[in-house]
Amino acid sequence: MKKKYRKKPIVIEAIIFDGENFKECREWIGEDNYDNTLKYPNIITSEGVMAVNKGDYIIKEPFDKERGFYPCKPDVFKATYEEVKE
Repeated sequence: MKKKYRKKPIVIEAIIFDGENFKECREWIGEDNYDNTLKYPNIITSEGVMAVNKGDYIIKEPFDKERGFYPCKPDVFKATYEEVKE
């Protein structure tokens, strides 16, 4: 039987790579999750190395403790997440 499901609301942390904050992104990702083979920060994820391009969000995944960061394109991020006002 086909059903509809809504993505459960979870709070995540993210940073936008703007092309200038390379060092900040690298420090946040951490040396164990970072691959410096290209100009932009590359993240070592559970699915392999993923390139981060200017304008991409870097998301800290709350459920993946081993490889907890991954990039997300801006349009996908904006369709999936909304900012939490504290």
